[in-house]
Amino acid sequence: MLITPVQIRFSDIDCFGHVNNSVYWSYFDVGRMDYLHRLFSDDFELRDETVILVHAEADYKVQTRLKDAISVRTGVTGVGERSIKMQQEIVNTKTGAVHVSSHSVLSGFSKATQKSIPIKPEWKNSIERFEQRKA
Repeated sequence: MLITPVQIRFSDIDCFGHVNNSVYWSYFDVGRMDYLHRLFSDDFELRDETVILVHAEADYKVQTRLKDAISVRTGVTGVGERSIKMQQEIVNTKTGAVHVSSHSVLSGFSKATQKSIPIKPEWKNSIERFEQRKA
């Protein structure tokens, strides 16, 4: 799993004094983009053939406060013919507590045709090398 530090901004905090549930999705985006850039290149999302987010779900476990130090852990749990399954967690870097966990699905996508495409073998190979296991 890749660990990406995240800075909590004052504007992320709601009237209850914790990170608003909608903000976690931007944290997951930061971790997902960091993962994809490290594996494929800094312009991966700009290419014609890329991946897009098609499903995401989250479980909120512990409130996150402004002064908490957090990071996003991101990893791939499986690669199918046209999809990549990803797991992410927002983790308190001091206590190790998982504040939020997420499972998502990315689909291979062509911007030119606006349709799903198969996951390229080189993408799968890069994931397997990074994860150090079969995907």
